[in-house]
Amino acid sequence: MENTDIFAQTRRDLADDMDARGIGAIIWDNATAGFHFIPEINLAADDAEQPDCARVAGLYEYDGTLYLIEEDKGAFDFNDFYDADTEVRPSVVTLSPAIARKMLGDPSKREGFSTGGSIEEWLTVTDCYYEALNEAVEEQPE
Repeated sequence: MENTDIFAQTRRDLADDMDARGIGAIIWDNATAGFHFIPEINLAADDAEQPDCARVAGLYEYDGTLYLIEEDKGAFDFNDFYDADTEVRPSVVTLSPAIARKMLGDPSKREGFSTGGSIEEWLTVTDCYYEALNEAVEEQPE
């Protein structure tokens, strides 16, 4: 299997897992989530002298494409996902496909979403996705 096939399969597997769980988007707070790695992608061209890195704060599936949600790029405001007066700020938020579309819209027409990144960067994002799912379960009240 070639690298491009592995890369495409990794993204398909993530999207399939999100679909199976009824998740349209998963967003995490890198500052409070207990991840082993901080997910970052290099947005610069391969031949650029300096990297242009963006931290990844989640995943969003829209019309069959899996997008990375870039941290601090205006794609969302974490404060919109909880009531600061009555709730503790979560580290992870999952949105159904319908709510994700309503709140996040068309990522191809907004800043803060990307489909770029290398295989290695996506593998780190994949690791963070599963860690975020574990945190979301731990944050659920009993």
